[in-house]
Amino acid sequence: MSITLYHDVPSTNSDRVKIALAEKGLSWEGVRISLAKREQKNPEFLKLNPYGKIPVLVEDGKVLFESCIINEYLDEKYPNPPLMPKDFWARGRARTLVDYAINYLHEPYWALRGEIMLKKNQADRDQKVITERRAELLQKLQYLELELGDKPYLLGEFSLVDVDIFPRFPRMESFGVIPSPSLPRLSAWYERMKQRPSVQAIL
Repeated sequence: MSITLYHDVPSTNSDRVKIALAEKGLSWEGVRISLAKREQKNPEFLKLNPYGKIPVLVEDGKVLFESCIINEYLDEKYPNPPLMPKDFWARGRARTLVDYAINYLHEPYWALRGEIMLKKNQADRDQKVITERRAELLQKLQYLELELGDKPYLLGEFSLVDVDIFPRFPRMESFGVIPSPSLPRLSAWYERMKQRPSVQAIL
């Protein structure tokens, strides 16, 4: 068994897989693909992933890409500890929550990222866009706040939902979105997640 992860630092998508690997206690070798240098678009890398994105996981010569798909593969191949529920509805619900958190929140998250991370000079930033997108993210995160309820993790037990959703939260913290008085449960979940060794390794 030999696992190679094509990744970068920072990379929220790569972090998603690194957390899962750590939770499974799996060792891996890393190949750094510089996003800043656009190495993910090199012809050699495109042979591994035609999307031109990281991460890519290669195990014994077999290639997988897309972080959430990689994580489900890892959970199925290495079932201890299990990170997905056995109940069919609960598994479907898990995938729904991940899809919501990654895809439905993507537009305001990406717009905020563009204004704050890509414009180093504050004078160049559009404060109207920042204010509006923060508000939109806070509104959309309310769904996860309600879903979390009084549970420690989104499905009750720690799962791939938490692993897959977490990596954007440190960015959202740096964007001034979280912690928020309007999201007390999600803010507490975020702090709880940061205490996990698997998460501390990527922070």
